[in-house]
Amino acid sequence: MALLAMQPPGRSRRTPPHGSLLLLLFSLGWAQPWRAQARETGQEAALRDRVLTNASSFDSLPPDLLLGFTCAEVSGLSMERVQELAVAVGRKNVTLRVDQLRCLAHSLSAHRLPEDLDAFPPDLLLFLNPAGLSGPQACARFLSRVSEANLDVLPRTAPERRQLLAAALACRGVRGSRLSAADVLALGGLACDLPGCFVADSAAALLPRLAICPGPLDQDQQEAARAALQGGGPPYGSPSTWSVSTLDALQGLLPALGPDIIRSIPKGVMTAWLQRTYRNPLWRRPELTMVLPRFRRDAENMTCPPGREARVVDESLIFYKEWELEACVDGALLAAQMDRVNAIPFTYEQLNIFKRKLDKIYPQGYPESLIRQLGYFFLTMSPRDIRKWNVTSPHTVSTLLSISKGRNTDAQVAALIAQYVSGGGQLHRDTLDALAAFRPTYLCSFSPEQLGAVPTSVLWAVEPQDLDMCSARQLGVLYPKARLAFRNMSGAAYLVKIRSFLGGASTEDLRALSRRNVSMDVATFKKLQTEAVVGLAVPEVQRLLGPHVGGLAAEQKSSPVWDWILRQRQDDLDAMGLGLRGGVPNGYLVLDLGGRRRQVGAGRPDPPSLPGALSGGRRLLGPFPVLSATLTLLPALALR
Repeated sequence: MALLAMQPPGRSRRTPPHGSLLLLLFSLGWAQPWRAQARETGQEAALRDRVLTNASSFDSLPPDLLLGFTCAEVSGLSMERVQELAVAVGRKNVTLRVDQLRCLAHSLSAHRLPEDLDAFPPDLLLFLNPAGLSGPQACARFLSRVSEANLDVLPRTAPERRQLLAAALACRGVRGSRLSAADVLALGGLACDLPGCFVADSAAALLPRLAICPGPLDQDQQEAARAALQGGGPPYGSPSTWSVSTLDALQGLLPALGPDIIRSIPKGVMTAWLQRTYRNPLWRRPELTMVLPRFRRDAENMTCPPGREARVVDESLIFYKEWELEACVDGALLAAQMDRVNAIPFTYEQLNIFKRKLDKIYPQGYPESLIRQLGYFFLTMSPRDIRKWNVTSPHTVSTLLSISKGRNTDAQVAALIAQYVSGGGQLHRDTLDALAAFRPTYLCSFSPEQLGAVPTSVLWAVEPQDLDMCSARQLGVLYPKARLAFRNMSGAAYLVKIRSFLGGASTEDLRALSRRNVSMDVATFKKLQTEAVVGLAVPEVQRLLGPHVGGLAAEQKSSPVWDWILRQRQDDLDAMGLGLRGGVPNGYLVLDLGGRRRQVGAGRPDPPSLPGALSGGRRLLGPFPVLSATLTLLPALALR
């Protein structure tokens, strides 16, 4: 990589593709200059490696040297030198590749993040985990810097981008899906990634930001935006009151407008806006260029021409223009003849028109009599649509699963299974066998009893986000199954597979895991059950976390780390050298008689109190009351 980065411009990076050309080069005496070029390039790369290793200051290096570094070079630098390199790249405004940014971020994250990230390139912050920052001010400052970065460096599906969005919402204190205008402003470009539930619950604050997002909205966002716009609420009001300036402001929301909304816009407003927009080069974004002809057509008076009204669903409808399908086909006809819809090769655009007509008839969700007949029409449904259904028949489920197999419909299948199970539906063996063909995003919909019947082979496809909605009881069933499935793996590979299920691990499971040298990170540790963590001793936690144990210091005030600290002797915590405070002082006795455990304050533990200890909950007894407490309890213990 270093050799390619330093190769002089204009020279070929590849050997000639044909043997005859290679022989010709040798016959013409070009072989020696070619070897010399390779030797010079290797010398330049080696020189650059030595410069990066031995330079007293990266600020003194030209941008070309900073632009060409490799991960191997960075891995040989100390933490302080990596920070200096990141600062130098920021000061010289060097644009790095994604692999270089990710490599720098990985090296920086090996220890606790520095508090001051202002000197780092904004794009580098996209690859850092802000969970390592302490305090709301540092978090807010981090978000402010991220808003200056080029988010397009990361695709929307990149894990770093999802992690950033989750961290940003946590930083703003957002718990549900309601956002204020200040929240949206602070999120910046990350607001473009918010799912449809945020759009539905925070339309007034979020729609103006989505309107200027650089890329097209996904289907979930479009459906939520369409519903909000059709409802006529703020910030745009009813479509019947829109003006030319309103349509200008909508921008990226225009593809979400359905025919019903377009027909509600005053015709004069739509005509004036179309005439001006077609002449404006600023509106030549691909998604807008594709939607403008549809606006012109939908804005026209769509009356079904004489003799074109559909009386039956047949092949002739394939040749109808889209506006004719809108005007001439009745939704009730489609519902009654759904078997015919599936038998005819309609285009996706035509099927979407039919779907809008059915949605208009059944705004609260399709009846099961129609769901049973959907067939391949099911592929046009979104998870939001399916969550309105009441599915009770296992035959209906099996039929839709068969149709969905191999068609990238994992989200729809998860929604279907959730609706079926929530209505009391039973999972038969053939249903479980059919589900094995899909990503197991549906597992959290199952009861603990149903999870017991899930084959272990399904667990190999589980990704961490698939189990985010699972309860402790569900994870308690899944963990032993996963441990059995992955029993032949070891080390880091085992941790990668078992991590998603660790929320169901018991104290004994964690003790066994600590002996397997898994080096769990603190983020995974925080997802463990508090009841399982508090029973671990200091050496066991040290072995469980391995090199990541230093991360406990930043999380010592949050659960379950704080709960664990309260159960440890302060002497043992001090021996870790992490500055953890809140453990049991030397000479105190801990009494936990099974009562409700009360969270002790973040300062020193409660003062000794014998009545408090006997009344239930966790209390600390000083050295003097210990003897009297022991004498009081001995007769009771002897009787037991």
